[in-house]
Amino acid sequence: MNTFLDKLKKHIPVPKMISFNHAGIDIGLDHIRHISFRDEDGKLLVDQFGVENITHTIDKNKSLTDNDEVIEILKKIQKKFKYKYVKVSLPEEIAYVYTQEVDNTDPASIRSQIEFKMEENVPIKAEDTVFEYVDVLDLKNDKKLISVSVVSKKNIEDYIETFKKANMEVISFLIQNQALSKSLIRSDDNNSYCVVAIEKTYVVVSIISSDIVLYTSTINKSLFDDNLNLQRKEILEEVIKDIYRIMIFWISYIEQNKSYGFDKIKSIIVSSTYSNIIESEFINMMTDKLAIQIDKPNVWTNVTDFSDQVPPINKTDSYQYATAIGLTLSKTKPKTKSK
Repeated sequence: MNTFLDKLKKHIPVPKMISFNHAGIDIGLDHIRHISFRDEDGKLLVDQFGVENITHTIDKNKSLTDNDEVIEILKKIQKKFKYKYVKVSLPEEIAYVYTQEVDNTDPASIRSQIEFKMEENVPIKAEDTVFEYVDVLDLKNDKKLISVSVVSKKNIEDYIETFKKANMEVISFLIQNQALSKSLIRSDDNNSYCVVAIEKTYVVVSIISSDIVLYTSTINKSLFDDNLNLQRKEILEEVIKDIYRIMIFWISYIEQNKSYGFDKIKSIIVSSTYSNIIESEFINMMTDKLAIQIDKPNVWTNVTDFSDQVPPINKTDSYQYATAIGLTLSKTKPKTKSK
């Protein structure tokens, strides 16, 4: 299986032994949040964590390496917490996720099949991308369904160079919604979920099944002002309608592809890097309008139940660490269904 770093191994050789000796670093529009764990007698314990605010909102259309404030904050984090190896989140705005049927052959052949059809799915030439794929289903006629994630090579190199300037080595990347799937959904849960990541100026809606992101869509509408006060009610209702349309799309998709055997959405899991948003009226509106179970995030679901320990981050604040926590968890190998 490819990873976002396959084409760039010469730039970032991965150490032979890496378990939880790395931090997860989530760079948002106006914050950098990080967390690391340590393993004690088979139990994961929070080792270090923190958040640094960014004064000027990050412009995702500009190179991160040109953002002096971000680099200085990363240097500050590295100096204080001594992180050497890190896993980093990538924003959905610079990534593409789609499904594709391929011949169930060797990895090199699958890679060629992906590259051959890539430009039908993303607006970037195949040679200018870095991609990974995950097996979703074994199909009949010796075919299988895969989920493909694509990012511009230029963006990957930009992030790698940014962390190099802060004396940290990137060992892998995950798109934000992929990281959320690892922290918010049990690794052995094969149900389908809709994860709604709500930020101040946009909402990312993802359909996730068996720990795999199958579909994602970004709703670019400002829901909250700088003080996290809700904007006009009409905008909220528009966003809820957009979420509803995505859910209807999924129902249509599974009807048209019954051979895949995907389930209807069990529930919506909301997430945000702002705890106030999760506790806001917007969540109540979603519950009333969508007539489906809405779950607040349990970011520790794949870490520990904390039956014999108290987490150092309180429940409300922990919501903000969902992406960072997902980055730190080892990559699980999903159970591949056969159809």
